[in-house]
Amino acid sequence: MEATSDEALMAAVRADDLDQLVPLFERYHGPLFNYLTRLTNDRETSEDLTQTVFERILKYRSSYQSSQPFRAWVYQMARNVHADYWQRKEKMRAADVDEVERTGGLRGAALIQMRVSSSADDLHEALALLPTPQREILVLHRFQGFGYEEIGQLLGCTAEAARVKAHRALQALRKIYFAN
Repeated sequence: MEATSDEALMAAVRADDLDQLVPLFERYHGPLFNYLTRLTNDRETSEDLTQTVFERILKYRSSYQSSQPFRAWVYQMARNVHADYWQRKEKMRAADVDEVERTGGLRGAALIQMRVSSSADDLHEALALLPTPQREILVLHRFQGFGYEEIGQLLGCTAEAARVKAHRALQALRKIYFAN
């Protein structure tokens, strides 16, 4: 028996046949969780973010266009969920730094230097130190198996530009990893 395509399943979900989300969940839960874990370096947060992706699939199902690949659409949604998470976290972190500075503790630059010097030993920690766009492109290509054409579509650039960005990200990762 041939498996139903992701696009056909999502078209059914879009038409309010919500039972068809189950096979999509089964196909994409693991890969999305792995993708988000490599971006956040935190399994518990990644599980929450993965659940949020599937909640948004239901909420925004009417925005899915059957002409677009489901995989690209769902990973774009995961990127957005991740970006929203970091925006909230940055706001909380800024409040924490303000509190430390008010109470005479370490200044923000000292906190960042401590974080960098204590985590450059391990490859995953080095990956976590990359700016989000660079970390994301490496995770998509190296760990999720996306081709440069697909990455280019996600990032809104050409496949060649995606290849260049991946190369630069890999150079930056090497620099961080071998700094100590």
